[in-house]
This record gives sequence, C-alpha cells and structure tokens, in this order.
Amino acid sequence: MDSGIPVKYTSPPIEVRLPADVPVSRADIEFEGVEHGGLSYEARVFLNNPDAGPETPPTADNGYAGSFHVYGFGTQMARPGETLGGAAVVPTQRSITATDAVRRLLGSTSKAVVTVVPVLPEHVAQTAGDVLKIRNVAIKVA
Repeated sequence: MDSGIPVKYTSPPIEVRLPADVPVSRADIEFEGVEHGGLSYEARVFLNNPDAGPETPPTADNGYAGSFHVYGFGTQMARPGETLGGAAVVPTQRSITATDAVRRLLGSTSKAVVTVVPVLPEHVAQTAGDVLKIRNVAIKVA
C-alpha cells in the first residue's frame, strides 16, 4: 500500500575504479532513465549513506555529494511514451559533479552505494507517493 511518502532510490554497490596512484581530477555521478512525468522535486544524492532521508542534512559528514532537480509534468504520473500537455514523456538523464565526495569515499573504500532522496515542498510531500524512478547510476572518474 502506498504511504504517500516519497520513496528514495538506493543503488547496488558500485565499484569505483582508478588506475593505481592516479589522483581524482573530476568525478561525475550519472543517472539514466530518470522519470519526470509526475511532480517536480530536488533529488539529494548521498554516498554510502543508505539511511539518508529528507531530513538528513546535506553535509560531507553525511556523504552528501550534491543534488539535481527534476521538473515534472504535473501531479499525474505518465508512463514513458505517453503524452502530457502535448509533450511526450521520455525518461531523461541527469548528472552531478561530485569530485570532493568521491575523493572522500576513495579515502576509505572503492565501493559506493548511491542513495537519492527526493525532497518536495512539505505541503506536497505527504501525498506525493513514489515520484522518484531511476533506471541506472554510474560513477565516472577522470
């Protein structure tokens, strides 16, 4: 049964690979298949903090890596390929530059669990349901 509370996304462990002794000059977290047929929201991204939620402060100590925004088509969830307001709803891609967060992560482990927490306005959040849908997450390091 849908509780109305937005559901977060937690990735399976992702191996972050770097050649030996190469410093991280840039790291991006890429999100594929981000649905945007429903409500608009901020998506806060945390590394190795699967317990993160909307109340988790976006700080380095909590594994905060950054955020991206989804500008949805409205309150009715559309299926991929459907038309809402004259526009086809096709899953999109988003990415964030998270160099400092990935550097901190690589100081202790090479495996990352990416948790994405949707944050909506308080008056909407209690009735929003499952607004966050992501097909795949990857971490690209250069």
